[in-house]
Order: sequence, then C-alpha cells, then structure tokens
Amino acid sequence: MRRIRIAVLLGGLALLTAAVGTIAAAPANGPWRIALTTDREGDSDIYTMNANGTAVRKLTRTRGIDGAGPYSPDGRQLLYFRNQGGVWVMHADGTGKRNLTPNQGFNAPGGWSPDSQKIVFTTNRDGNNEVYVMNANGSGQRNLVPSPSSQEFAGPWSPDGKTVLFTSDRDGNWELYAADADGKNPRNLSRSPGIDGRGSGFAWLPDSRRIVFASTRDTRDDDNPELYVMNGDGSGVRRITHLSGVEYLLSVSTDGRKIAFGRYPAKPRWAFWVMNADGTGLRKVTWALPTS
Repeated sequence: MRRIRIAVLLGGLALLTAAVGTIAAAPANGPWRIALTTDREGDSDIYTMNANGTAVRKLTRTRGIDGAGPYSPDGRQLLYFRNQGGVWVMHADGTGKRNLTPNQGFNAPGGWSPDSQKIVFTTNRDGNNEVYVMNANGSGQRNLVPSPSSQEFAGPWSPDGKTVLFTSDRDGNWELYAADADGKNPRNLSRSPGIDGRGSGFAWLPDSRRIVFASTRDTRDDDNPELYVMNGDGSGVRRITHLSGVEYLLSVSTDGRKIAFGRYPAKPRWAFWVMNADGTGLRKVTWALPTS
C-alpha cells in the first residue's frame, strides 16, 4: 500500500493529499468564489477570489499549512484543514475560526450536507482513516461508513442529500465509492486499475447526476492524473483534460457549467485554470495579491 502523505506543496499550491476529497466547492447560493491555498507570500494560507481572479481576499495568517476546504451550501462558512490534521471552520470572510475536531490524531474535512447542518470528514481516531459525520457545530461525531481494515477518505455530499462520496482502498486499489447518506450501501463507482480520486480531488456537479474526478486510469502515472466526468452510478466515464503534469480540482461553478483546477508545473506557479464541464474553453487565470 502506498504511504499517504499529510500534505505536499506543489508549485505554491497546497495539495492536501491526506484530505483527498477535499476541494473548495463553491457555495450553492451566491456567486462563484474559489478558495485555494498558496505559499505565494511565504507561508501556506487560504485566499478566496472570483473565478476570473478578481476580488482577492486573504483569510488565514497562521504559521503552518492552512488548506482550503468546501464552502457551506449557504455560502456563509468555509471548512479548512490546519497543520497536521484538524477540521476547522470559519465564516466566509475569515472571521470566527474554530476547531471542530480538537481531539488528537488526523482529521480532515470532506463536505457539507445540502442544508449546511452536517459535515462528513476523515479521521484516524480508530486506528485507520475512516469516514465520520458530525453536526455543523462539531457535536454528534460518529463513524458513518465503518471499514476497520482499509483506508477511507471523505468526499462531498451530493446536492440532493442522498449520497456521500469517498475514496477507499478496500478492494485493493484506490477507487471512488458512494454510500447512502446514512452510510449504508457502499458501492465501488470507478472500478479502474488506476488511482481514482486520491490526491487530486473529486466533486459532484450540482445536478447530483454527474461526478468530476481525477484519475490515472489512462496515464498509469501517479505524477500525471487527468480529470474525468462520469455519471453518479459510475457509467459514462469521459476524460476532459489531456495535459502534462498534475491536475487537481479546485472548484465547480454554482451552475455546474465550469470547473476550476490547478496544474503543476504552472507558469506563473500560482495560476489556475477554468474550463467548461465538457473540457472545452480552457482558460488560464492569474491573480494579484490583495492590496490590504
């Protein structure tokens, strides 16, 4: 089994490879804001901006790695990962920071329920990484998809509230799985010889019918995952990027028509890309540091 790293820095962007499903999903309500992590100013902090790179705001100023997680569907809060493993939450303007998992061990955010009342997350408190659920205030933490002999990493909740995505090696290979919102009926969606989801993210499109994810199924190269779209049952897989290097998800637009992703290597190294959900219309986005 490959070793899971807590975090690595790629081209100035923090890829939280231990929090493999964690992407800064846009809020369901409101404009498309992208949250990302960069060490552009020397330390790894979280910034938010419009999808065209304007209206940049710096949200964290702490030592160590702060990794951007998903917005709550109501757009009011943002989950994030801090240092060696903790699920934190803050208001969308960066105020009100709070640790939801103050217990020891590794913890990382996965996603929000559509009503913003519950959070799925990853924790190793039982000895291996498993998918847990808790209330949005950190109470009521419980194991959602028990699997004591394998590794599981939490991903997003479907917008219709019916399904939770996660990635797991329970079948001997890293695959994308879905489970009912109550944790029942876990099923393998990806079934490929490559690595699916782990390290580069995966997300629901807002229609709850399609999933965008990273995979090495065609490249068979851990250093060259590409982005794909498939139906929610795992059918209809279609590759949407054909690029060199590492592609990793950042966000899906609120209407599901566009996808933002990072690349490594990139010039400039803090740039990201936006494309249509079918892979057309690729555009590089550069952004300036906030002036205040």
